[in-house]
Amino acid sequence: MEHVYTVHTKIIQDKSYYFVKKLLTFSGFKGIADVLVGFGMHTNFEKACSIAGVKDTATRNRLLSDLEAQTNPQKPVERYTVQMKNTVNRWLAERGAEVQN
Repeated sequence: MEHVYTVHTKIIQDKSYYFVKKLLTFSGFKGIADVLVGFGMHTNFEKACSIAGVKDTATRNRLLSDLEAQTNPQKPVERYTVQMKNTVNRWLAERGAEVQN
């Protein structure tokens, strides 16, 4: 039995969040799934670790360095819209649907 930790980031409403998981794995047994024993999500890495129950400073530092090695936290991308109104309306009309604007 041992603890395995994972961390990744995700953009939610233009803010970068850290997701930290603390898993209990049974490496001596085949076919046994890992058990999630802690999960933390926050915009602050330290708070996400605290919520997940990661108390060891060395483990936190290793998680942060692993995250930085993988990729920098995601940056918000500009959103843009594609106008497809006429195409969608034509497609609906061809299938007998009534289009209401």
